[in-house]
Amino acid sequence: MSTITAKRTERKVPKFRFFRNTDHIIQISLAIVILLAWEGIARALHTEYYTSTPSQVALELKRWALSGQLATDLQLTLTEAGIGFLIGSAVGGVTGFILGWVRRAGDILEPFILSLYTMPKIALAPLFVLWFGIGAFNKIMFAALLVFFMVFFTTYQGTRQVDRDLAENARLLGAQRWDVWTKIAIPYAAVWVFTGIRIGLPYALIGAIVGEFVAAQAGVGFFIKQQSDYFNTAAVFAGLIVLMAISLALLVILRFIERWALGWQDAKGVIQSNDASA
Repeated sequence: MSTITAKRTERKVPKFRFFRNTDHIIQISLAIVILLAWEGIARALHTEYYTSTPSQVALELKRWALSGQLATDLQLTLTEAGIGFLIGSAVGGVTGFILGWVRRAGDILEPFILSLYTMPKIALAPLFVLWFGIGAFNKIMFAALLVFFMVFFTTYQGTRQVDRDLAENARLLGAQRWDVWTKIAIPYAAVWVFTGIRIGLPYALIGAIVGEFVAAQAGVGFFIKQQSDYFNTAAVFAGLIVLMAISLALLVILRFIERWALGWQDAKGVIQSNDASA
């Protein structure tokens, strides 16, 4: 008995993962190589005007930050993208779950939603200005629209993959509809839902940026468009790098949340058991 307990305790101790750390070193080294190659090739071919260089981009980032405008633009863009992400995820998740669970309603409405999804979303941006004005609400709704489709389709598909025989057996054993939803359907589709959320997160930023391209007075997208009008390539790259850094940071945070929320599954999506394997 004590031996089994010791083995279980030993498994819970985090171990040093050499290969994961090695991967991080390789990733950082690759990024440094790319930056050095970019700097060297641009200077050798004298293409600084068209491609800029990392050193020039760093100077533009410093200038942008010291002016105080970077913090203002980041706050506005993150607010627009964040609220749009929450709205799109909530509406897309609930709608996808309902239409995925009620199969007949899903079969009836799926062609209409697919037809809306196939429309080029960029073409809707001017209409959003007409409907919602040029303020932040316009960007929030456009970001929510893009996120909605990402979360809806993954949740819809995941809910349809729920084992209906298992749900029916649970009903026969006395489970109420709420119990079936919360104990079987939602956990079963949770991986699909988080996949849609992870895909939709960058689309929230894209929606906010596109909205700022069309009509805005501040924001990272407005900064990029303004600097492109001035043919300031370094500043445009500075804005793009800020967006890449934001997306990466948010995705890392979301991955930690996903691991915490889906802690009852292993890496392969199999429900973990507390029993020790032989």
